[in-house]
Amino acid sequence: MGRLAPMQLLVLCLISVTTCAAAHGLRRGLDRQGMRGRILADATAAPPGGAVVPLHWSGACYVANFTIGTPPQAVSGIVDLSGELVWTQCAACRSSGCFKQELPVFDPSASNTYRAEQCGSPLCKSIPTRNCSGDGECGYEAPSMFGDTFGIASTDAIAIGNAEGRLAFGCVVASDGSIDGAMDGPSGFVGLGRTPWSLVGQSNVTAFSYCLAPHGPGKKSALFLGASAKLAGAGKSNPPTPLLGQHASNTSDDGSDPYYTVQLEGIKAGDVAVAAASSGGGAITILQLETFRPLSYLPDAAYQALEKVVTAALGSPSMANPPEPFDLCFQNAAVSGVPDLVFTFQGGATLTAPPSKYLLGDGNGNGTVCLSILSSTRLDSADDGVSILGSLLQENVHFLFDLEKETLSFEPADCSSLT
Repeated sequence: MGRLAPMQLLVLCLISVTTCAAAHGLRRGLDRQGMRGRILADATAAPPGGAVVPLHWSGACYVANFTIGTPPQAVSGIVDLSGELVWTQCAACRSSGCFKQELPVFDPSASNTYRAEQCGSPLCKSIPTRNCSGDGECGYEAPSMFGDTFGIASTDAIAIGNAEGRLAFGCVVASDGSIDGAMDGPSGFVGLGRTPWSLVGQSNVTAFSYCLAPHGPGKKSALFLGASAKLAGAGKSNPPTPLLGQHASNTSDDGSDPYYTVQLEGIKAGDVAVAAASSGGGAITILQLETFRPLSYLPDAAYQALEKVVTAALGSPSMANPPEPFDLCFQNAAVSGVPDLVFTFQGGATLTAPPSKYLLGDGNGNGTVCLSILSSTRLDSADDGVSILGSLLQENVHFLFDLEKETLSFEPADCSSLT
């Protein structure tokens, strides 16, 4: 296959994402605070100076390469900010069907340090979706954006970036048919979510950050864990904004929400208010950050207002039949007169998105651009009304998550220069 244009790459990933229900996975009934840092006595820890994990663009997602086992075996995972666990496909899938991946499948029998968790272990007992029979191996089922996976709760030696230690991970032995072809190369996922099974939770760090570079030759992205997670400007360009607890749509109080959300108080396009707090139908209150979805989503009233602003600024009629998954596209469009979008958060922090971030060219040089923001009615019904900040609008912005203070700080950055 030849090199795909940016829009084509995104479509491959986005059609899969937007047609799947949100994953609830392992976390049902989890006492997240009570389990933090306790599922493994020898969990992976960032070195004193912090860990740096290089990321690269693959297919339509950001991916981390790492190793599992002794001797080490190479694996790779899509980096998912809301992901609940780390998992990779394992050799036992050969009897039930493996999805295609670029690297050889991880073989637990070839690792001297691999251990399948038993049903009575603290790790297994922490998994509400475990499937146990007596004192046997701890099986589990976990939905993902691409489909259900079935695995064995396991631990082994891991090296990711410059961090080393033991990691609890899912050794996936089966998956449903919808996942095959959607992964597009990586062997699993690296979850960073607010659960004890994620890379962040097991590292037991008090802060982490990431910076996503635009995809292209020579571009470098990175994840920073522990002491290496800091902003060059010390956050002086923006005050921090509080991280929220539960989703507004999540009525459970079990502390199990893996998402990182903040309060969004307004959006402006130039001088036009697209949405503002307490503005009736256009109000936006919750913004969920994601690294897995390239596109962003707004509640429908705010999306409709943005659509009008963009259409007026471009001064040309929109396409009658825009390509999937987009709702608004223009041919022969000049974006020079289109205003920046400015997102305002609780506490006064602002994030500016120029047109190059939210109007996506099709890569064919014909002047066609599409709005890379969709209505949240495209999402699972449970998420309708929640905004999502996808990876395109996060490019070349360094995001710092302070887990002790429960705040999010960010600043513009040349991500390729940080590693």
